[in-house]
Amino acid sequence: MGNSHTIQSNVTSRWWAIGLGILLCLFSSSREVVASSKGEDILHAFRPPAIAYQPRGFFPGAEFSPSASRQIRQEIQQLHALGFQSLVTYGARGAMGTIPQIARAEGFAGMVIMGIWDIHSKEEWENAVAQRDYVDGYCLGNEGLLFLRYTVKELEKKMAELRRDTGKPVTTGEPIDSYLEGPYREWLWKHSDWLFPNTHPFWGGKTQFQEAVHWVLARVDYLEGTTGRHVILKETGLPTLASNPESEEMQRAFFTELQSTGVPFVYFEAFDQPWKYELENQPEAEGHWGLYDAQGRPKLAIESVTR
Repeated sequence: MGNSHTIQSNVTSRWWAIGLGILLCLFSSSREVVASSKGEDILHAFRPPAIAYQPRGFFPGAEFSPSASRQIRQEIQQLHALGFQSLVTYGARGAMGTIPQIARAEGFAGMVIMGIWDIHSKEEWENAVAQRDYVDGYCLGNEGLLFLRYTVKELEKKMAELRRDTGKPVTTGEPIDSYLEGPYREWLWKHSDWLFPNTHPFWGGKTQFQEAVHWVLARVDYLEGTTGRHVILKETGLPTLASNPESEEMQRAFFTELQSTGVPFVYFEAFDQPWKYELENQPEAEGHWGLYDAQGRPKLAIESVTR
């Protein structure tokens, strides 16, 4: 009698565990299907060419200048006139908190992704939520896991809150190698509504445009093949350096060649930002990714957009 009761109890426990396992699998699969569906929505919204936009000369605090909104509108007009249809931003403080609305008003009809730099900032959060009618999705943070600005648990919690508050797809941006290996790989796959990696062949030692494009394609192909998910490159490009007069040619050739592959990518970036290395002790290359220099003069890479 006692043995029979024990056997029945064990069988019941086993079936309960199996049932729970099935439910968890179904929940996990459902979450992946939802993420994939939202990612498809972003892909459909994407219209090339796309540009990563930080206003020219906007070192931290400049977004509160009285002239900031006027400058942003003028630059958005300039980028749209050049042919850009999709836009990605990085922060939502001050005047930058209305960039998506301005972009729509000035004719950006493609994908608009709003960035929140500081995931704990009340101001950025409120500004971003207020822009939900003008955006297709949000990128919460940028390389913050890499540089330890926040933890995985903090980011996961905030991503869930942003989805709840806006009803929009949410992702984050980390270097593409973090999606291929390391401690955050599977977390990024699971919790990103679409994959939005920063993909810089320059930091992989590739400075010639052919090898740089091959470097990008190899990583995109592997990531898509491994995850079954579509990838949009949040950032990619080659910097132009005064010490290398041929670097403008390389930047133009890189973008022209990458366009021919059909990989969805965002030009990085609109304007050179020399304050990044002057004020933040970053490598000099970090200040020279723009299609325009720090004075607003166009570089050769503009031709890859207008051709």
